[in-house]
Amino acid sequence: MRVLLFLALALGIAACGASERIQAPGADVWGKFETNVYGDIGDIAALRVAPPEGGEADTDIERIIRTSLERRGYTHGGDAPLTLRYMIHSTLTDRGDEGLGIAVGASVGSSSGVNEIGFGLDLPFLSGSDSVRQVSFLFELALEDADGALLWRGRATGRTHISGDSRIARPVAPMLLDRLGRETAPRRFAK
Repeated sequence: MRVLLFLALALGIAACGASERIQAPGADVWGKFETNVYGDIGDIAALRVAPPEGGEADTDIERIIRTSLERRGYTHGGDAPLTLRYMIHSTLTDRGDEGLGIAVGASVGSSSGVNEIGFGLDLPFLSGSDSVRQVSFLFELALEDADGALLWRGRATGRTHISGDSRIARPVAPMLLDRLGRETAPRRFAK
């Protein structure tokens, strides 16, 4: 009986999220993003790039962000009054054919208040063993003032068939940085 209840729950979860699983033709990374302004930002003269409080630095992602900032005319340095924090979580997840597939993974709490929990199940016996797996991700950039108050946040969630956090950040970080300091309603993207 428990197995049937678990399967019913998994089918319900898969049905609710089916529209997010559609891969854009020719895209490596696709999903939704939005940006929000939470405080007065003013002119951004310089900023520094850092992981979430207590998090470990990722030199590849920081290089991608810094290069993107330079291309947009921003300067960065360790003594800048504003901090641009980055965070990425990714997990192996469902197939591209919208069949059942979900990965169990969780991340609770970050300096930006993210509380994300993923849940999943893959049933290859329904479609054979030739399924292609995907990676589900959450990528976030948060601009903080010298006191740590959140001023702006850009967040992208989606899927990709490539693995590696820096390969996800490469197309997504510039898209969010194009909207640094501005509000953007939720919209879809495909890169």
